[in-house]
Amino acid sequence: MTKNVKKALLFAFDVMLFFIISLLHYSDFLDFKIFGAGTTLLIPLLVAFSMNHSPLTAAMAGMLSGFIMDSSAHGTYCFNAILLLLIGTFVSVSSSTLFNKNLPSAVVISLICSVMYYLLQWAIFHTFSEGITNGLSFLLEISLPSAVLTALFIFPFYFLYKYIDRIKP
Repeated sequence: MTKNVKKALLFAFDVMLFFIISLLHYSDFLDFKIFGAGTTLLIPLLVAFSMNHSPLTAAMAGMLSGFIMDSSAHGTYCFNAILLLLIGTFVSVSSSTLFNKNLPSAVVISLICSVMYYLLQWAIFHTFSEGITNGLSFLLEISLPSAVLTALFIFPFYFLYKYIDRIKP
């Protein structure tokens, strides 16, 4: 197989993977919940993808994933597009300058990004609308456990992209 054909197939695989994960997430087919804490599988997928790609490619993948999330969620007003763009860029830059591209680094970066995502989501959408007491209980009972649960899904995506990086032309 030629180099260009391999690149095109890998690009098509990446696009399909992001699309399928977002479709499964919003169709509630893969609904991983433990005591009300759920997952956003696009975050660890974006982290694993961004660790192996340039900042521009990671930013575009984050922005497009965020647009998909915003088009499916009610009242987010480009929150996910902006935040996932920043996450993709942060991961790509930090994995090439601050961190090594190994599993412990991927877990730490995934945890940082998940906590940042859920904290900002809580601060923007739940703090003022639900009051202090309900907002704080939402943070401690739903948002932070969701961040940890989401970060755990870095493992399958990390190994998938590690394999893809090995066969990449």
